[in-house]
Amino acid sequence: MRAKVLLIFAILMWFLLSQWAGKELVRQWQTAQSIEQSQQHFLDYIGDVRRTLHRFYHLPYLITNNRNSQTFLAGDSTLYPALRNELTLLDKAANTKGWYLLSASGDLLISSLEDEHLSEADIDAIVEQIHAQREGVSLVSKTRGSSPFFYLAAPINIDFDIVGIAVVQINLRLLTEQALTSNDAILFQNLRGDYFLSSHPDMTADWLNEHQPQIVHQHSELKDGTSLLFWHNQDNTYLAQTIVLDDLHWQLTYLSSYKPVRQAVVSASWGITIGNLVLLMFAVIAYQRQQKNLSQQRIQKLMDESRQRMSQMINKTHVGLFLLNAQGQIEDINPMAKRYFSLSDSMTTKMPAWQLFDIGNPASTILPLLKNLPKHRDLAELTAIETMGRRSDGSQFPLLFSLTAFPWHGEHHYLVTVLDISKRKKAEQALQKANEELTSRVEARTAELKAAQQELIESSKLAALGKMSSAITHELNQPLTGLKTLLTSNEVLMERGELAMLKSNNQLIHRLIDRMGKMTSQLKSFAYQKPEQLCPVSLTEALQETLRIYQAELAPIDVRVRLPHPLANVLGEEQRLRQVLGNLISNAIDAMKATAQPQLMISASIAQNELSLAISDNGCGVSEEQLSQLFEPFATSKKIGEGLGLGLSITANNMRDMQGRISVNKNAGVGLTFTLTFLLESPPD
Repeated sequence: MRAKVLLIFAILMWFLLSQWAGKELVRQWQTAQSIEQSQQHFLDYIGDVRRTLHRFYHLPYLITNNRNSQTFLAGDSTLYPALRNELTLLDKAANTKGWYLLSASGDLLISSLEDEHLSEADIDAIVEQIHAQREGVSLVSKTRGSSPFFYLAAPINIDFDIVGIAVVQINLRLLTEQALTSNDAILFQNLRGDYFLSSHPDMTADWLNEHQPQIVHQHSELKDGTSLLFWHNQDNTYLAQTIVLDDLHWQLTYLSSYKPVRQAVVSASWGITIGNLVLLMFAVIAYQRQQKNLSQQRIQKLMDESRQRMSQMINKTHVGLFLLNAQGQIEDINPMAKRYFSLSDSMTTKMPAWQLFDIGNPASTILPLLKNLPKHRDLAELTAIETMGRRSDGSQFPLLFSLTAFPWHGEHHYLVTVLDISKRKKAEQALQKANEELTSRVEARTAELKAAQQELIESSKLAALGKMSSAITHELNQPLTGLKTLLTSNEVLMERGELAMLKSNNQLIHRLIDRMGKMTSQLKSFAYQKPEQLCPVSLTEALQETLRIYQAELAPIDVRVRLPHPLANVLGEEQRLRQVLGNLISNAIDAMKATAQPQLMISASIAQNELSLAISDNGCGVSEEQLSQLFEPFATSKKIGEGLGLGLSITANNMRDMQGRISVNKNAGVGLTFTLTFLLESPPD
């Protein structure tokens, strides 16, 4: 025994030592080859980078030496179209990402792009370097989620004074398009250590700046003293080489995958292993021949033990088990099966198994199978088939029948499993009866629910009709209020003899009557039918008319209107626009009833192709909960009888139909500010 242990130990030591020595030699040689190849690739790539960037260095001077650009900076603005067209053509011809002309202070004067790509920070950095060095400069800009840009800038001088700056924008992604092997990557850093460009598809510049601590750096040496730097990132290992480009203030890192070296080491390991295994195989063959005879003796012993354990399992299990021979006769039966079928030991000797099952059922699939087992040997597989068992006294009981082929010592046998399910059948019958009763109750309840649902539908129709009539009343209240105010004003004007103002009020009355006619004819509650096409509407005239309608209610209120002049028309519909303004001003008047010094502020601002109108009051305001529900129908903070809460819902619908927006915010002190956003008829110049 001791000699065997020593032999195994010696074999293992030989395997380990040969594996270690071979793998180490291959690793050293492959690593040295990888370093030599990656160094050459790195130097070739740096040369390609310099040649690529050198093609762009002269580009800013195409603008600085251009007489038109100097004349334009001297004050001749008529050259703007020609210069912009020239910059656009240069941008396309040079395959760059933007040409810009800046003033000496950094103001963007001309751009070859529709959308500006120069940030304020980049402009400030370029201007600072130009004024500090007074010659051409370069700058790298990288923000998270965007491509890195390389800016080349040169000053434009007139009489030795810097009057402007020419800037060319280059996408540094073109540097990663240089020829690299599929397993290599190049990384670019500035001198602060921030990555701004990477050719690796997973380790992008943004990823490296955020997850750099996750990369493990390992220093090592070869036997010849060559220093190595490895980068470990998750399951990937790279051989890293770094160089600093002093003229560009860049640090480049070349990553070559260490996977080929490891694969070569693994291949060598397999070769050594296969060789050792071949040597070992001959020794094992001789040993196995010796053990074969001993193994046969053990197998025979195990078969005897297995037969004994099988007999114990059959006798102790809680289901009925038969062991049938190839002719379907019972060779062995456990006590539970004897109890099921009321059998004695003498009755089961070579008894055909089919006699224990329902003989009177001609549709049974079990009887034909058991009677002709030799013919159906390949199909003799049944699982959990319900049938009837027949006891020795002739009584029957329900059971589950399973049959499976059971090879036993090279002969065909079959194992039959039976389980008495008399109790389960009784439970199924009781459950079926309960299910039928439950189904009957559910059907009756369903009929009741359908009747109740029909009643609810009728009630909902009546409620919807009530809401519709309330909404129509709300729509008519505003013009009626305006008519009342104008008629009262007309009486005063008639007494004063101011016929011009009286005529103007009468025209307003006709307009309000037309509006009421349109409302009642269309019967719209929450929103009008969406207009097919929007048209230009004067916001100034609509606001003036609305303020004139509410002039009596606004008399005690400090109204301040600040609108730019002239104010461009907005896209919308005149009737909807005036209804929106009337609803908001009416709500502001109601909110400031209890305010000691009420104040209404109306102001407008223009941004791009949109106009924003803010209507602010210092009234009672609303709670945070009410603020989130302010534009929902029938949401109101007023007392019963003072309003149904439809005005702001109608206002929001009208703004959506006019392709506008409405929002509300609580003021810093008291009150609310509603902001209406409209599309302009045409974008401002």
